[in-house]
Amino acid sequence: MREGNRVPVWMVVVLLLAGGCAQVGSPDGGAKDDAPPVVVSASPAFGTTEWSGSVLKLTFDEFVQVQDARNQVLVSPPLPESPRVLVKGRSIAVDLGGGLAPDRTYVVQFGNAIRDLRESNVAAGLQHVFATGSRLDSGRVAARVVDAWTGEPGVGARLLLYRDSLPTGIFDPALPDSLRPLPDYVGLVGDSGNVEIGFLPEGAFSMVALSDANGNYRADAGEPVAWWAEAIPTLDSTATEPLLRMDAPPVQPATYLSGMRVDSSGYWRAKLEGWADLKAGPDGWSEKELDVAIVGLGDTVDVHMEGDSLWAELPGFQPDDAPGTWRLFHPAGVDSLRFREIESTAAPKVAERGESKVNAGAAWSVRWAPRPDALDTALCSGTVVKGQDTLALDLSRLMLEGNRLQCAPLAPGSRCDLELLPGAIGRGGSVNADTLAFRWATLTDMDVGSLVLVGDSLEAQVDDRTVFVLTTSTGEPLYDRRPDGEGRFLDLDPGRYGLVAIDDVDGNGRWTGVDPATVRAPEGVTVVSTDIEVRAGWEVELALPILPRP
Repeated sequence: MREGNRVPVWMVVVLLLAGGCAQVGSPDGGAKDDAPPVVVSASPAFGTTEWSGSVLKLTFDEFVQVQDARNQVLVSPPLPESPRVLVKGRSIAVDLGGGLAPDRTYVVQFGNAIRDLRESNVAAGLQHVFATGSRLDSGRVAARVVDAWTGEPGVGARLLLYRDSLPTGIFDPALPDSLRPLPDYVGLVGDSGNVEIGFLPEGAFSMVALSDANGNYRADAGEPVAWWAEAIPTLDSTATEPLLRMDAPPVQPATYLSGMRVDSSGYWRAKLEGWADLKAGPDGWSEKELDVAIVGLGDTVDVHMEGDSLWAELPGFQPDDAPGTWRLFHPAGVDSLRFREIESTAAPKVAERGESKVNAGAAWSVRWAPRPDALDTALCSGTVVKGQDTLALDLSRLMLEGNRLQCAPLAPGSRCDLELLPGAIGRGGSVNADTLAFRWATLTDMDVGSLVLVGDSLEAQVDDRTVFVLTTSTGEPLYDRRPDGEGRFLDLDPGRYGLVAIDDVDGNGRWTGVDPATVRAPEGVTVVSTDIEVRAGWEVELALPILPRP
């Protein structure tokens, strides 16, 4: 071959690589695998009787994985020790230990634990049944479990069954587990909120729904719970399928003081630790329910709450008073007020950001700490702008109310600029040293929206116990927003809201949740709407259906 016809080596390598790249690639065909794993063999087989083994083995049609076995894999009746789940390729082994009782039908429930390895498709609701006796039991009970406030399914909760009546003390978290018996049978609540426990012996069972965070089959502090004390027969096809509304028991008071201070004039303040836990949730404490008082030498002093802080004026306080002269009563007990250091009387400072907007007809205010006792309006100035007009602020509108500086309502649509010069506000002779400026606007009806409840006859739709509560878009109750006598919620900021109707059994105007200690079930809640759009300058009409008490 002539030299001119030879192909360079580097070109041969490039051509070979290019040819290889053209032939190698991922196939573009084949549908996505949406099918969950399927059991192809089991030992013992489903429905086996007189089984005396200790390890259940299931083999699937594909490689599998197990997720959250601690919460998802349940054995009913419960075993003394939780089962161990092992995975190997296409098989899983459930080690049941040596705790199987004679002449029992057992159901191993896998919930959403079993998934295929590649796509994580869930073998939802998978269960396996066998008996240590000569036959399988055939009874069943069913229930629906939901969140008591939202009505959403109680996914992942456990339904505990007890023969006949509920055992004494099962709701007392102070008792050790040894004094709170295990349930006789258990089931896992599915994605729909429905739960059915089958293969039960003949008889009747009461039930408890439990969000069992620690997996001990017992109601412990902070775990949402519900119960049905009436025994449900297992072989009666017309038996009630109860609705269990789960809620977390109220937090036990664990309050204490931090950052306690007092000045020489007797102005006392402290942070109340634990208050955030007490007020959390739709059934949390309100400030009106917080019972706090200071008792001195024969006098009881009013204690005020602002945010998470307490403050009070101690009458007759002297810097040389003996420690412990004053006592504070709060939810967790009684504390002696020991003042390690007496501060000099300090000038009031702004304790929160001043309001930037107020509704028509509402006063503007800003909070101070310590509480001011003097306002010199001669050192105050301000302007009010409305449209094209600018006027001086009438300083007689300014006043001290408790620990707040207030300005009487201004005309809707106006904007106010307020300036406080040094010395304008003080306490015990100590005054502000800096110039302070505030600005706010008074809204008009076109800046806010409203919601009105309508129906053929609103009075006929509800009874005296029904309380309508507006909620945020995330479901948090807005207890400070109340409808007027015509069912109208006024001065709403534009945005999305929800509405619930509460069966206010105790008449406190709020939702009261579960309290197992007093065997109190949560008040009924009907979710009227979850997506109400309020626009500025508009009124939304919400037609009410007849609201059955849940």
